[in-house]
Amino acid sequence: MKTRTTRLIHLVAAMAISLAATTLPAHAGERMTDRCSAEVAIVPSYDDRPDTIGTVILKRGPNGATDWTPPFTVRLNSAGRIRWWCHSTTGNAFDPGTWRLKDVTVGVGCQIFPDGQPESCGPAPGIKLGSSAWNGWTPERSRCGNRTNLIRARLGPDRLLQIECVGK
Repeated sequence: MKTRTTRLIHLVAAMAISLAATTLPAHAGERMTDRCSAEVAIVPSYDDRPDTIGTVILKRGPNGATDWTPPFTVRLNSAGRIRWWCHSTTGNAFDPGTWRLKDVTVGVGCQIFPDGQPESCGPAPGIKLGSSAWNGWTPERSRCGNRTNLIRARLGPDRLLQIECVGK
């Protein structure tokens, strides 16, 4: 009787462990790694700017790092993305991450002579660039695999930014 009871306890324990393992979120604890050479602002909602009340600002210490923030929530966009801003474009307007392609046109340009005949025709491309920066902050985005909105973050040396997915 004692061995039957022991086997039953082991079976129940194994089932409980198995059940717990299969119900744990697959992406909880996921860490996203990005880069930013200065401060980082993680905004409360995807469409917010760094000056929004409730924004979490991470500033590098003398060693180039910060501690982990306590977990906090953010509002995601419809694709499940988190918005964060990098403050590295102040004094660095030529940072390639700042610029966005706004419009591209391809046409043909010709010299037209007084008799109306075209000559010297060739491609006439047009490219318009725009800046995504706002007051020296460049918008960036990340997404937890399980689309959680409960995160924590820290800065590390060598421009490191880590955002950890805490929820789900």
